[in-house]
Amino acid sequence: MKKVLSIALTLILAMSMIIMTGCGGSEEEKTEVTVLAAASLTDALDEIIAEYEKEADATIVASYAGSGDLVQQIEGGAPCDIFISASKSNMDRLEEGGYIDRETRVDILINTLTLISTVEKKDVVTMDTLISSEVGTIAVGEPETVPAGKYATQALDNLGIASQLTDKIVYAKDVRAVLDYVETGNADCGFVYRTDALMMDTEKGVIIGDVGGSLHDAIVYPAAILTEAPAGDAAASFFEFLQSDFAKSVFEKYGFTVK
Repeated sequence: MKKVLSIALTLILAMSMIIMTGCGGSEEEKTEVTVLAAASLTDALDEIIAEYEKEADATIVASYAGSGDLVQQIEGGAPCDIFISASKSNMDRLEEGGYIDRETRVDILINTLTLISTVEKKDVVTMDTLISSEVGTIAVGEPETVPAGKYATQALDNLGIASQLTDKIVYAKDVRAVLDYVETGNADCGFVYRTDALMMDTEKGVIIGDVGGSLHDAIVYPAAILTEAPAGDAAASFFEFLQSDFAKSVFEKYGFTVK
């Protein structure tokens, strides 16, 4: 009798496990879409992602850094579905290497290079006074990996003052780090995008003015889906949402010009 009960109990437990497993497996896990994007897109893209995830069957995981650093990550094999660059040259590099689906590539945004300073230096800093002794340190993104740093370097070169500022330049890992350097007083001034300047704590920093577009390459943000995007259709769906009216309104709210 005990043996029969033992067998029956075993069968009941086995059936319970099968039922529980079946119930757990019926709920599909959401697809994860990985987006690598320029640091200057952080706030706008986070808001767009939050809205998209309300109805989508996918989870968007965004990672932000200097566009050049992100290119190196992609070339190094980092998983990525969508790349949004703050520089055409970085996207060109990936296209030439066959990393992106060139049919999906599209220029989505335009930005402006802006000079900012600490509150203490607001009456001292201008493009004309950068070489003066009154300006001690100037924060600039690493030109090799941070497009904003490349644009700033081009502007200083075209003004003919780059060689006079060598000892004043403090390099930063991305444009948000430049903003932080100025807000914390670790640099008297710096070059960021206008979209980043608008996020600045006005008690710590001020906008001095935009840098003339003729002094540097056009600041255009191209986006594309990767050739070997792991998320496939889910990536294509979010990529389409990035170009929706809602996304455009968010980008404009943060100071971008939509293409």
